[in-house]
This record gives sequence, C-alpha cells and structure tokens, in this order.
Amino acid sequence: MKGKIAACCICALTCCCLYTHRRVLKACIKGGPMPKAPEWHVWVKPENRR
Repeated sequence: MKGKIAACCICALTCCCLYTHRRVLKACIKGGPMPKAPEWHVWVKPENRR
C-alpha cells in the first residue's frame, strides 16, 4: 500500500513539474526562444526576467 501511495505522489509531482515548465519544454523541443523567467527567479540574469 505504501508503494502505491509513493508512486501516486511521485506521479502527481512530476505532472505538476511538467505543467509548470510547459513553455520551457515547448521551447526546448521546438527550438524556439526561451520564455522570460518570473521576477522571483533571482538566479537568472535580470534581463532574462519578466
């Protein structure tokens, strides 16, 4: 039972990550320009943030 719950949690977290980064993944796959990062991504250069 614990294994099923852990697998469901991992699957849910993976789906959330894929949804959150959908524009970045689309740009990587299609070779398009990377979207600007949110303002709170302090590790990204300021010119690449929204």
